[in-house]
Amino acid sequence: MIIRWWRAVPESDTVLRRYTEHLQRSTFVEMAELPGHLGASLAVKLRDQDNELVVTSLWSDLASAGHFEKGAFDDAVVNPSTQNLLGVQSRHLVDRIDIESVWL
Repeated sequence: MIIRWWRAVPESDTVLRRYTEHLQRSTFVEMAELPGHLGASLAVKLRDQDNELVVTSLWSDLASAGHFEKGAFDDAVVNPSTQNLLGVQSRHLVDRIDIESVWL
């Protein structure tokens, strides 16, 4: 299993709310239809003015995790409209980790 994630610092609480709505309405729905997709989440770290968000997606294997890949694996695919929504502080690099074992 592969966990793929990326981070952003939205410019305001309004941007954070709009991006959350965008993820639920579009991105998560589209990812759910891709082969090998196992789930996704949005985590938010609330700090005075610099709220941070982390989007994670779970994939069955490395090949499946590459669906959003353009160029290098670590390049995030972020639509221009989403980039505009998030503002200039968003980080558009992806990271990943391989899961060796899971205990539930």
